[in-house]
Amino acid sequence: MSRLLSLAGLVLATAAAAEDLRAPRLAAASSFGQTWAPDLLDAAVALGVTDLRDEVFWKHVTRDGQDRFDWPINRYPALLPARGIALSVIVNNGHPDIDGGVTPTSPDAVAAFARYAARLAARFPAITSVEVGNEMNSDDFTSGPMREAGLAGRARLYTTLLAATHEAVKAANPDLRIIGGAALAMPLAWFAALSDAGAPAHVDSLALHPYTTPPEQFRRQVALLREIPGYEAMALEVTEFGTPDPDEAPAYLVKYHCQMALAGVTRAVWYPLNPRGDGMAPLVTPAGGVTDVGRTFQLLQGLTGLPAQDAAPDPFTYACQFGPRALVIWGAPRAVTLTDPALSARDPTGQPVAAPRLSREVPLVITSEGPDVRLGETVRLGPQTVIADTFDQFAYPGQHGDSFQRFARAGGEVIPFTLGPGQETGGVPWTPYLGTAGDGMLRMDATFLMPSMHAVGPAEIVHRFTAPEAMRVSLDAMLDPAAGSRDGVRLSVEVNGAELAARHVTGREVLVLDGVALEAGDRLDIITGPGATPDGDDALYRFTLRRAP
Repeated sequence: MSRLLSLAGLVLATAAAAEDLRAPRLAAASSFGQTWAPDLLDAAVALGVTDLRDEVFWKHVTRDGQDRFDWPINRYPALLPARGIALSVIVNNGHPDIDGGVTPTSPDAVAAFARYAARLAARFPAITSVEVGNEMNSDDFTSGPMREAGLAGRARLYTTLLAATHEAVKAANPDLRIIGGAALAMPLAWFAALSDAGAPAHVDSLALHPYTTPPEQFRRQVALLREIPGYEAMALEVTEFGTPDPDEAPAYLVKYHCQMALAGVTRAVWYPLNPRGDGMAPLVTPAGGVTDVGRTFQLLQGLTGLPAQDAAPDPFTYACQFGPRALVIWGAPRAVTLTDPALSARDPTGQPVAAPRLSREVPLVITSEGPDVRLGETVRLGPQTVIADTFDQFAYPGQHGDSFQRFARAGGEVIPFTLGPGQETGGVPWTPYLGTAGDGMLRMDATFLMPSMHAVGPAEIVHRFTAPEAMRVSLDAMLDPAAGSRDGVRLSVEVNGAELAARHVTGREVLVLDGVALEAGDRLDIITGPGATPDGDDALYRFTLRRAP
């Protein structure tokens, strides 16, 4: 982790200046390189897809030393220009006649892989970018020596493959974009290893697949990525994102589209276009019908390329202004009033919302056929009652805005949290998290926490809110231990060391305390500790403080 820099003073910055942020263009991940389906291509056209991510497999093309691009399974890219569709092609797999078909690592195999990528890119005018590798930090898409090399060794081998492919493709067409990085989740350890290996010099855009990152936390993690040498100003593309929940998918797409825009992402690829047998929510049905998230995709296509601005009025509300006449907004529940009849509110599938109200789960898409859509003017919100929230205000070390002081404690000793980069060793998350020195179990992030046990007793996780003034507050403390917890976790609340409430929590529970009186400087501590044993004691959590009447 030698290339991870100090995070002091880090803010949620992006590589692009705020005035350059735009709604990312949307693409879809198809599977025509695996199963040619003309009807699904027609469905993609009807949906308004103008950008696909797909493969043309080396083993299907090169047979007996000859390229067979005209075989039906290989020639679908030739059909795309007439339909107004560009293709980002993935080159990832080896060839059975070279290195036994494993991921290329020998000099001859790497050179052959790169030459194939260049021939493929030159063959089809629809190809506008070449994505080298797919989730190379995981074992699912690597094999042979690359899989066995360890994280740093894998990064070096991948960089060799990336450099050779970059050189060959750019020689064939210097205008083609090379996408690399090939990361599943948001593992800073992997990006740092790539930086050490020199990978950033060989790519135009970095590929991210942030499946395990909630949309609201994406910008914070991108800000950490920007601290790694080589990635400070690199273009970002989310070349896969999606969810298996078809009911959640429309809201998830709207939220991520907004947060990706504010993080400087230029292109976002929904996975998948059509059902792939893995349970992920598709844009179209097997028969080519449009799904609910497909309708969301169509709705957001109308925002592509519009200037984007963070319009959030407070930490508990998320909002993107797209141009003067479109606003995406969600957050802590409260009333929404549209002051001009030319404004309308829709849900993520495009359906009108007659009585709009903010929700944490379902964003509103507010547009206007007349005056500009402006918070505080043509769009007015009811009063905000939330004063602190562990999810909305979560911050990594060096970041700002958290109303809670977060630390661990064992035997009365305070143990500070440090940044865990993600994927730096076995058994840790593949996203950034908070950990502690000397205890590989004790950790947390914005959604989960895991207390531990030390020789001196329970190692607890404390969220401390210090009242800035005299106030009355209400607390909602949600805790949901994992099914694997042997004996649940302990939750307690104290003010200045005096216990107000305590629970032994074995299943999802919300502890509600109303009307807690605090004087300026009072410390309200929310303490989570292990049960009798710490086995399996990770738990989902969310703690919210509101002003009480």
